[in-house]
Amino acid sequence: MIQFRCTQCDEAMEAPESMTGELLQCPRCKYPGKVPASTDFAIELEGQDNDSTSAPSITAFGGSSSNKVKDRKFNRPLNSDGTGATRVKTFHSVLSDTAIEYMDDHIDEWIDKHPGIEVKFTNMTIGLMGKRSEPHLIMTVWY
Repeated sequence: MIQFRCTQCDEAMEAPESMTGELLQCPRCKYPGKVPASTDFAIELEGQDNDSTSAPSITAFGGSSSNKVKDRKFNRPLNSDGTGATRVKTFHSVLSDTAIEYMDDHIDEWIDKHPGIEVKFTNMTIGLMGKRSEPHLIMTVWY
């Protein structure tokens, strides 16, 4: 079995290796994503709950484990006095009501997990992403 995460909503999924390259619909957001070629390209699930109520991890564009975004340590402190942004975080979602609603929840959870941040500026755009060049809502948050 290949374990991986949905590239749209980060739901934990698994499929037999015989389904490599085939489309598999995510049970959470209904996005039809391809089953990765091997566990080398699957997002690591170690230490992650399969429970859909657990907070999803944030992944960078592409969704591979080598691109997984982790909490990083920065030298510059957060500014919580309204003087300017010192960090940036980008979220993206396919253009569907369910996926955008999930992205909203994901952003809310991220902000709740980091009470020390103060959002300074946001920007949204629509762009083509993924192998099939599907339109995505892309939101950048400066904090």
